[in-house]
Amino acid sequence: MNIPEHIILTIRHKYNRPAKLSDPGSDFSQEELTDIISKSDADLTDTDLICIFQSFLPAGDYCESIYFLPIALERIRNDDEDGAVTICDNLLRWIGQQKVNLEADGIYDELLSFFDHTFAELTSTFTLEGNYPENCNRATIIFEAFNAISPDMPLGDQLLQKHLGIVETYAQAAWLVFFLEGFLYGIHKHSAFLQNVANDKSLQQKAYKIIIAQAINDNNLLRFWDKHFNSCGIW
Repeated sequence: MNIPEHIILTIRHKYNRPAKLSDPGSDFSQEELTDIISKSDADLTDTDLICIFQSFLPAGDYCESIYFLPIALERIRNDDEDGAVTICDNLLRWIGQQKVNLEADGIYDELLSFFDHTFAELTSTFTLEGNYPENCNRATIIFEAFNAISPDMPLGDQLLQKHLGIVETYAQAAWLVFFLEGFLYGIHKHSAFLQNVANDKSLQQKAYKIIIAQAINDNNLLRFWDKHFNSCGIW
């Protein structure tokens, strides 16, 4: 999904590029702040963007940091390296902290929709890259951060239910088991949806049959899934 034009236009219309970063949490040296703000937008590194949106201790206040939001979204959208994953983690937690300001600017729901669509794209296929599926870090970060943003109404659980709960395709079945294993081993905590999946043997069997049908002629996949079915107690 491309970055919604309304988000870009709203930010560019209302907020100019800041001349400084005020470091509201007093977490950076003046040298670090000057180094970031002196760079052109195109030269900002992943580390710079992580600092700008550093969760609870961002380098700038809301009016300063939000100018850089489209740049961070673009990096998350098009880059699957570790830096982009860390940007995603920090930015989502920053969004949770800045909900009131983002709602006032009329872009909070659009930002959640952007990450909803990004999650859908990341989990639309399930391709192994070594011992892990491609895109697993970004998909996991989005799920966990969505739950953290709104613990009373877990948005991450809604995300999994919406995109994986139907279990009709190999990708849906595979990602569901992937997230279930993380829950059973304590990686994903406090997920009512995954707790329900853990208790739903019928749903697990549905996922198992879809996965086996896909993997039956691929020894690499069979070895991978044998290990993960054992971990989840799925037979």
